[in-house]
Amino acid sequence: MAPQNARTGLSCLVLTLLIVPGSAVAGETPEDVAAAIPITSPFHEPLVFGADLEQPPLPAGEWIVFTNFDGADMNGCGWGNNSPQDNCSTIFQGQVLPFTGDLGRRAAVVQVMRNDLGKFNIHVTDVRPASGDYDMEMIGDWNPAPGGGFAGVAPSIDCFNSDGGEVSFTLDYTSSPTGIAKAVLQEIAHTWGLEHVESKADLLYPTTQSVPDPTFVDECFQIVQLDDSNQPVPENNIQCPNQHSQFCNGSNFQNSYQELLQIFGPGSPDLTAPTLDITEPAEGAEVDAKFDLKLTAADNQTPQLLTLSLKIDGPSAAETDPTAWPSPSDLTFPITGLAPGEYTVTATVRDEDKNEAIDVVHFTVKGEPVPGTTGEPDTTTGEPGTTTGEDTTTGDEPGTTGDAPTTGDGSGNPTTGVTSATGGVTDSATTGDQADGDDGCACRSDLAPTSGAPALLLLLGLARGRRRARA
Repeated sequence: MAPQNARTGLSCLVLTLLIVPGSAVAGETPEDVAAAIPITSPFHEPLVFGADLEQPPLPAGEWIVFTNFDGADMNGCGWGNNSPQDNCSTIFQGQVLPFTGDLGRRAAVVQVMRNDLGKFNIHVTDVRPASGDYDMEMIGDWNPAPGGGFAGVAPSIDCFNSDGGEVSFTLDYTSSPTGIAKAVLQEIAHTWGLEHVESKADLLYPTTQSVPDPTFVDECFQIVQLDDSNQPVPENNIQCPNQHSQFCNGSNFQNSYQELLQIFGPGSPDLTAPTLDITEPAEGAEVDAKFDLKLTAADNQTPQLLTLSLKIDGPSAAETDPTAWPSPSDLTFPITGLAPGEYTVTATVRDEDKNEAIDVVHFTVKGEPVPGTTGEPDTTTGEPGTTTGEDTTTGDEPGTTGDAPTTGDGSGNPTTGVTSATGGVTDSATTGDQADGDDGCACRSDLAPTSGAPALLLLLGLARGRRRARA
């Protein structure tokens, strides 16, 4: 019998695609904001600290930025007191509501922030430090809601970060994690002495009408303010002239990158690999044809988007596309329809800095091996192993009906978006639209079993993931 094309008929393996909880999209722009709005509130006059300093204080090791997504009751603790340890604020005394994004969207916000702050000795976390000084960014809407359209607000222009940790705010103004993150970065940067500049490529551009991915640019730009029409015009009242003039010709220009590098020093890469453990099935276990594959994955930094891929080697081979999950995660993948025989599952997880962890488990699916699924080469033709005797792909055998696994909408086409390593959802994962005469089998060549195998269905269902509670 000639080997069958793995993408035609019923002799194929169907693998449902994985999706990260929620829609964490780390690379999108805030398109849901109808018009450009000020990133920093024009209605709040910031305090100014350290304007007479000529040099920054010596950096006290790694600086910490705490992103508070969980909300809090803010206190008025006295003039100039914006202590993050005590939830003090000179700007707002009231309730900051929890951020509406799920765990994936939170992790995507922090991922964008780390991409921009990783050049400096700054650590971003969503865990409140137990001691020491740090900045806190409250991310969420206010109750009562503020008047006017703006994305965030900083309490001060703190030259050289001389006053230390402070509390600033970013409202839940867009569904875009990138939009949220860029606003957060501007508000925190104000508390490090950075002012608004004219370039749309720089994170200190004063409105949301910047380039899609602004950053801290290593170039001198004119310092500006917004006029009554929200248009940037030159700023004459410079708050931190000594900080700016060290790198630019005149105090009315600013080099955001060099100033932060002077204040905090250079960053260092994260070299710590994540942890990964396949907890079920156990090594050497014998399992039924229907079983759960369970694993745990975590990273030393939180939150973190971990990229997971799975490879199954054996009579029914399969491989998943990389998918992103927030760390830490306990994940369960229901599997059914594997042909009897010996298998190896290899799980690979990478963190945002490409540190990698691998775990491998060997197990056996109970039952008599199905002829033609061993993958041994055909000694007469050199073709992959083929079935002998009658064609077993008619759907008359148990487990070989060819019924495609259903997705959340009850269809047989796995059309769920695949979340990329950066959290971006792609729509190209739809596999039900096949060309070249494929009769809707929706199989992918890299997921196919040994050619000529009986019709097999591998359902690697939507992972049931939950985030472990922190100790």
